Amino acid sequence: MYKTELIQAGHGDCIWIEYGEESGPIHRILIDGGTSGTYRKVKERIEALPDADRHFDLLVITHIDADHIGGVLKLFEDDELSITFDDIWFNGYQHLTDLETLGAKQGEALTDHLEKPGVNWNKAFAGKASRVDNSGNFTPVVLPGGMCLTLLSPTQKELAELKPKWIEEAQKAGLDPEKRLEDTEDTDTRPSGLEALGGELPDVNELADTETITDSSKANGSSIAFIAEFAGKRVLFSGDAHGPVLIEAIEQYCPDGKALDIDMFKTPHHGSDANVSTELLKRLNCPRYLISTNGAYFKHPDRIAVSRIIKYGGDNPQLYFNYLSKYNDVWAEQTLKDEHKYSAYFPDDSDTSICIEL
Repeated sequence: MYKTELIQAGHGDCIWIEYGEESGPIHRILIDGGTSGTYRKVKERIEALPDADRHFDLLVITHIDADHIGGVLKLFEDDELSITFDDIWFNGYQHLTDLETLGAKQGEALTDHLEKPGVNWNKAFAGKASRVDNSGNFTPVVLPGGMCLTLLSPTQKELAELKPKWIEEAQKAGLDPEKRLEDTEDTDTRPSGLEALGGELPDVNELADTETITDSSKANGSSIAFIAEFAGKRVLFSGDAHGPVLIEAIEQYCPDGKALDIDMFKTPHHGSDANVSTELLKRLNCPRYLISTNGAYFKHPDRIAVSRIIKYGGDNPQLYFNYLSKYNDVWAEQTLKDEHKYSAYFPDDSDTSICIEL
């Protein structure tokens, strides 16, 4: 069993993974916590578990952006859930240049929790940064139950470049106790009937070949991205990682210009055309693409990025969205699906996630 669930997390990410042998225990990984409002959904999922099962083999906080970290802060503040983690991957201030001490303002909510006795922080890396090995080795981290994780991002370079921006990004993410984020609900971006009926269909071929700028966000560049392999199935979880960083890692991981064979790709930065490049897609051999966002604030996924997936993401690509929004409903049009040979899947109105089992 290998299930990946994209929980509706506003314009952010919150990914719940379950894996294990049919006759054995269920193992769990949580990647990010979405916005602060996402926490209600995560809490409901956790409360549905028996107390004895409220253990995760790993929590990955990919980077410091508020739409990935907000729900995690709420999770740590809730003492009634009795949730435990065997390891927590997060790169704090001291990991940006392998420092030994914290910055003056970095004892805020998240680091305060991670420094508590009994909390394993980057245990798999002996307390140092969760990053690609400088030696170029791709030695996987093996979790209980046999899940193998191979890091592709960040490198020490991306972490070092975040350091000058850390205070600013920490405050934006709500880590400054004087500037905590409000616990807001998801913005409603569902399409109305009129929106669904009007407008011309996009020219996929033209959009796919449109030149765009590359993401330059230092916070996004520091994202923890990794291949998660279990029972012969491989998924690339990318956070908001920069496309060139992933491409460079794939080139080292797959010599001789071979494509990386994966069964599913969680697209970086919610389907942004600044992160989902044609070059990146051509380095993958992948049938399934996950996009996590309701489109609020940044109107993701970009039509250019989705068009690139449809044109360059292999034969008959399958698109999985965790929301139906006015920014992605066009990809449900049967005319487009018939012409460009792709499939698109959306959650039902009553669902708060979309789940894919490999």
